[in-house]
Amino acid sequence: MADCVSFMTANMVLSLIVFGASLLLPFAQMMILDKAIVWRNLAEMLLKYTLFFNVGCLFIMGCAGQFLYAQEISACIGWSWSPFQYELAFSELCLGVLGLLSPIFFREFWLATIVAAIIWLLGGSAVHMYYLMSGNDAILNASFVIVWNILTSLWLVALYSAHAGFFSKGVRPHVLALVQR
Repeated sequence: MADCVSFMTANMVLSLIVFGASLLLPFAQMMILDKAIVWRNLAEMLLKYTLFFNVGCLFIMGCAGQFLYAQEISACIGWSWSPFQYELAFSELCLGVLGLLSPIFFREFWLATIVAAIIWLLGGSAVHMYYLMSGNDAILNASFVIVWNILTSLWLVALYSAHAGFFSKGVRPHVLALVQR
């Protein structure tokens, strides 16, 4: 049980630190490199840092956890260990690499990375909620991860929408532009 609390605590602390970095570093970059906060670039900067840290770094850390502590993590979720956890680790590695690469690519790459991350995050939350409602109240099954995954997904959608101008121009012109390509 103590190991489970340690895993949950480490996950919470790392997630919050990484999220804080993804919020503070864009402002630091603008102040140090650009010598001013350029508000029109803020959504793009926040999105790049969020993709790098909250998708890239956190999924890479998740991959490491699934490889190094596979049996402990599955026990803390209330599941039995399976070699499929290594496949899970590789899918987390894939998403992590996409997140790490995002700052050097542009909008279409970001959108693909966001869609993949959201499917992973919301799908994982749905699985955990299903097992939670089925009576599995193990600490890592009924934890912060469910809420964090949902909040991260909403944050990614909000940032991408702000960057793409969905809030100022409406969604329809953007959808038509994608369809006409």
